[in-house]
Amino acid sequence: MKKTIALVLAAMMLMTLLLSGCGDSTESSKVSTGATTGDTANVDPNNPYANLDTSKEVNLIMYSVADEPLDMAEILKMANERIKTALNATLELYFIPSAEFNVKYPLVLAGGDQLDLIYTGNYRDYRNYVEKASFMELTPEFLQTNMPQTWATLPESAWEETYVDGKIYMVPRNTAEIFPDRGPFVNMDIAEKYGFTADDIKTYDDFKKLLLAIGDKESGNGMYAHYQSSTSNLQELGWRYRFNLINNQASDYVYYCQLDDPKFENPFFLYTSDLYKEYALGMAEYAKAGVWPSDAISNTNSISTLFQNKQSAVTYMNYYNGITWIEATREKGIKAELFDIYPEGYRALRDSFIGDGMAIPSFSKKPERAAVALDFIKNDYETYMLLAGGFEGRHYIYDEATNTISNGPEAADYVFDGWAWGIRHKDFPWPKTDDERINAANKHLSETQVKDEEWPYWGFTFDYAPVSAEWAVISALVTEHSATFNLGGYGDNTAAEWESFVQKLKDGGLDKYMEEWNKQRTEFLEANA
Repeated sequence: MKKTIALVLAAMMLMTLLLSGCGDSTESSKVSTGATTGDTANVDPNNPYANLDTSKEVNLIMYSVADEPLDMAEILKMANERIKTALNATLELYFIPSAEFNVKYPLVLAGGDQLDLIYTGNYRDYRNYVEKASFMELTPEFLQTNMPQTWATLPESAWEETYVDGKIYMVPRNTAEIFPDRGPFVNMDIAEKYGFTADDIKTYDDFKKLLLAIGDKESGNGMYAHYQSSTSNLQELGWRYRFNLINNQASDYVYYCQLDDPKFENPFFLYTSDLYKEYALGMAEYAKAGVWPSDAISNTNSISTLFQNKQSAVTYMNYYNGITWIEATREKGIKAELFDIYPEGYRALRDSFIGDGMAIPSFSKKPERAAVALDFIKNDYETYMLLAGGFEGRHYIYDEATNTISNGPEAADYVFDGWAWGIRHKDFPWPKTDDERINAANKHLSETQVKDEEWPYWGFTFDYAPVSAEWAVISALVTEHSATFNLGGYGDNTAAEWESFVQKLKDGGLDKYMEEWNKQRTEFLEANA
């Protein structure tokens, strides 16, 4: 990208980094932000760190939760040249594959090794790790001093979503995505082999018929219908989207069902609901039919990679990543198609600001320098684009007029994706595509999304302290059993095992937990009426 363009865009970002949706560039996909926490006028765009001492050279260790891109080393070298010049610092970067998160993430935080930045988010047990004292509290004074650009531009509502007992423990992204939702991608060569055309896959039941039809019939060729893992599975398609559920986002495992609760007045605990029982029985049916291999629980490979390697006939991912991914997949000779199988009446809720972000471990020996580096990565345009997208012309093609990207010739070696860094901002480019199915799915979600004013819980965070003992038991039980339910591992005993699971949760204090949850919810609604 030409330097003049980069400078202009960097200036625009610094002055206007207010929240809007990360969807298409139409007004209907944008979200109001509210006031920012700071004033960009007080930040020197030429040297925002002029008052900070960066004389000592430091090496900062950072962990991301994602599969490491093939060209990461080359890109990191270039990014480090910019970080070294600006801050006298370098990044040492490590990856925790998503499929290995539950095992490796706690080990990294408990290992006692030097660590300065780590990816986090509400779906990555952010509050749970705060309660374990894994993350450093980030006071407003600390943020103003060491992250002046981020503090000046993030809306107050973004920081409010990070609160745990009124305190900040992560730096959220600068945008709340409109389209966090996912859809299934199907290898149509395999689907057509078993008599399915694109017109035959319109609902979840159609999709289920496809999976059962393929079953393990391709296993001799090294392929399964849906080769997955304990953490990458059909749960979002199988219950969240199928039953039109919305996560409260204030805590884990509490949902609303839009199909019979359009005003979000009746929260319920997911795992004790009849909907989850129906889902678990469905997963057992899939497992019995050989939709995935019996050892899937130990699979650590990315399901999208398995699809591209022709080991899985189906995968799924959010639409944003899917746009660039599907083109790269087709270039490998795979006839991939996206299917919108959301039920009638489905409505998408925008993701929270804390869907992705970065935390500073409580044991970091260089928290100030880590914060400064994160501020630079999030706000220096050229460094940001390097880490998010790789090299322009090789990994992506940028269209300045529409702020969109398309695949470069080496897109498969570095997919444009800022979430893994916890640095995504409102100017994050949207992938350009002529794929009619993807554009139609995005249009569908854009037109039916829940408006901000319809969702009464923005800013609500659950305080676990009054039920900390109960929550420790509940979360441990969910961790112990959910992976097996997700992969149908209980087989014909699924219904009985679910009943036992529910009883264990109740014995562990679930009723007290939900009573406290509803108490805090009611107090929040009354205070914000």
